[in-house]
Amino acid sequence: MKLAHEFIQLPVCFDEKRLQQEIQQLNQALWVPHHEGFKGNLSIPLVSLNGQFNNLFKGPMAATSVLQDTPYLKQVIASFGEVIGRSRLMGLESGFEVPLHSDINYHWYKRVRIHIPIVTDPNVIFHCGDKNVHMKAGEAWIFDSWKYHRVTNQSELFRVHLVIDLCGSAKFWKMAESGHVPWLNTPFCADQIRHVAFNQHENHEFKTEQFNTPLVLSPGEMDGLANDLISDLKRVDTNPVEAQREMIKKVESFCHQWRELWSLFGLTEQGWPEYHKLRQQAYEQVMHLDTVLKLTNGTQATRMFLHCMIDPALNVEVKDSYANLSPQPLTKNDTPQSPKPVVQNSIRKTERNVDQPRPSSEQHKLSRNDICHCGSGLKFKHCHGKLA
Repeated sequence: MKLAHEFIQLPVCFDEKRLQQEIQQLNQALWVPHHEGFKGNLSIPLVSLNGQFNNLFKGPMAATSVLQDTPYLKQVIASFGEVIGRSRLMGLESGFEVPLHSDINYHWYKRVRIHIPIVTDPNVIFHCGDKNVHMKAGEAWIFDSWKYHRVTNQSELFRVHLVIDLCGSAKFWKMAESGHVPWLNTPFCADQIRHVAFNQHENHEFKTEQFNTPLVLSPGEMDGLANDLISDLKRVDTNPVEAQREMIKKVESFCHQWRELWSLFGLTEQGWPEYHKLRQQAYEQVMHLDTVLKLTNGTQATRMFLHCMIDPALNVEVKDSYANLSPQPLTKNDTPQSPKPVVQNSIRKTERNVDQPRPSSEQHKLSRNDICHCGSGLKFKHCHGKLA
């Protein structure tokens, strides 16, 4: 998510000793390698898809069993009073780094990551844009993940952070506005920080994301993302003018065509092949500009078009979540309401006419990196979800 500053320290702190005690008691076998293969990077899921041990982004999130044995970790997450998305303990081995990257996909475009260091050292440095900080144990920080960032661990410790992902309510962003920016204002005074001490007598339940991925991206949201892309693109003076105009026309055309398809099909499965065909065509039309146009964060403009608009525009993996939204039959005591889309019936009726293998309910929850439901043996992103 784009922020006003590279780093913002939030006015809240936690008991790092208690946090360290809880993670030391965890079974070391719970630590799993980074899902993208970053060397020296490990994690333990705390809030994940269906509360299972995975690194998936799409679908209903729930607390994993780890939080049953770590009550203060659970309390820390709950203390923000927010709807929580995918969250983890993230470990970084001595001498390794989180490599330089930028988060430009749909999931991260409107989500922020709260970092709460548990085990750290002054030689653990977080870099973002042209700024860097050391986050002390027990503090809480957010950062601009739109800009290129990395983390280096030149200490002798296995660094551990609690990382909480969320969109943030108005209350959260009001708190963030009062945060500390190291190069702009003085550090917090003790009375400016809310200290969250361990309380074993309270129930620290929290809400988790249930709808974080659209089945079909709405035209309004598509237009909003397009406007952001175009605005960012225009701010880069070194972009060739003619190539920039071409890109803008292609993006705007895609949005117009998407709105037209939406007016015909909405969420129903009948439209999925048409949506996918349009996505494929749109990406093919801008591929030749991949190395030509840049955004303000230095990445290719076509990357945002692909990862923030085209790719997330259709997500058959979350089909079940939307199928369960069908309205229940009215009883004689119910008052009729305005009609709502009957997604479930539309999908099931169409399925009966599809002469192809159908994914099981478990497969609906798979990511683009999992095996395609059609039986080809290929990953979904290289088969029915292929974009290039």
